[in-house]
Amino acid sequence: MTETDERSLCGGGHSKQKGRTGGKQAGLWKPEIYFPPGYGYEEERNAAILLMGLGTGLSLLFFMSLHQAAEVLYEYRDGERVLREGAVAASFGKLVSGHWGLYVPLFLFLTAMMVYHYIYYFRGTRSIYLMRRLPGRWTVLKSCVAGPLLGMGLAAAALTLLYLTYYGLYLLVIPVGCRP
Repeated sequence: MTETDERSLCGGGHSKQKGRTGGKQAGLWKPEIYFPPGYGYEEERNAAILLMGLGTGLSLLFFMSLHQAAEVLYEYRDGERVLREGAVAASFGKLVSGHWGLYVPLFLFLTAMMVYHYIYYFRGTRSIYLMRRLPGRWTVLKSCVAGPLLGMGLAAAALTLLYLTYYGLYLLVIPVGCRP
């Protein structure tokens, strides 16, 4: 035997199996849990990220509404910016109304993906009958809705964080005496 053969037999050589984790990805993100087997989830994930980014980007129009609401509270006297007497700012709900609607396309897309995942079993892999015979009763339903529900949960959490941030900024910008 040659030296390279002995190394490969003893595990010292380079193996294609090295670095693999038994066919599953390491870490928290394991797509085989959230999507049907063999489903190409990358395009769906990218579309959801794009829609989330558009919703977040367009919700930044809140800053323009907040600026306008704050400017109405002040007037200029002798070159100084002074708070108007009896001025009341628009409520936070009024300033933020309509901005959450920009996330509706994301939630509609993810709902449509649940239906598409179920259709995928009939058209893509034709494995619906095999999947129904699996011992786990909810395997098909879980693989159809888990990914989109995860996306909806992440979007809802991001939306909540965003609006809590907006509310904090509203409290910072609008003086206490001018709040409704």
